[in-house]
Amino acid sequence: MRIVIDGQKVPVNVRVSRDLLMTLKAMSQTLHWRITYDTANELVYIYSPSYVVPSSLDRPAPLIEEPESQRLLGKIICLDAGHGGNDPGAIGPSKTMEKDNTLAIVLLLRDMLESNGATVVLTRDTDRNVAFPDSSASEELAARVEIAKDANADIFISIHNDSFTSNTAMGTTTFHYGDAKSKKLASLVQKNLVAELGTKDNSSRFASFYVIRYSKITAILIEVAFISNPEEEVLLSSIDGRSKIAESIFQGIVNYFKV
Repeated sequence: MRIVIDGQKVPVNVRVSRDLLMTLKAMSQTLHWRITYDTANELVYIYSPSYVVPSSLDRPAPLIEEPESQRLLGKIICLDAGHGGNDPGAIGPSKTMEKDNTLAIVLLLRDMLESNGATVVLTRDTDRNVAFPDSSASEELAARVEIAKDANADIFISIHNDSFTSNTAMGTTTFHYGDAKSKKLASLVQKNLVAELGTKDNSSRFASFYVIRYSKITAILIEVAFISNPEEEVLLSSIDGRSKIAESIFQGIVNYFKV
């Protein structure tokens, strides 16, 4: 993420977190300056009332580092990028779409898992419906569960963005359907996400979402953060934020499989 203060780029790239974004917002309010988010170009602009904000800056290149190992050798992991195709999911204040955020996170997470020996099955790897074009919501959900079942996956992880009518709603929540293994996985993933992103801990908890209710394997559904919240939208849509999200989920999975 790049920060531009009154037209001057901060000379280093910083890792995005909710705490950092909220600090920048509070500083701007104290100084009576303005703050805007350019989620498409991963920029935060802070500028005085008399300053005209630049239109764009060069897009930073992603930096993803993960060690090569065989720690997940033999594990089959099904990743589900929520929504897709004709279902955009929730849409943020800057018009970013949930379906794009979830797919980007899933693709990053897939690479990390495969680099560590896992076999990864995706319910979708492009912007498309999972079942078939123009499928209904129920057909979509059933198709996602069936993919995990057919793959004989060890775990199923569905990734989503939360949303609410108020743009102040915030935080991370990880859901499970109540069995011991799913509760353990949900707790570990939740812990890592909150620690790395600095988001509010809305806890790991029981829910009856279709994809975790009807999965016969260890399954969780992650509401990473609120796309309806301007700061958390930056987390979800920026390269750096998505990388941190994927890394956090990856570490939760690794901890789950530790003996």
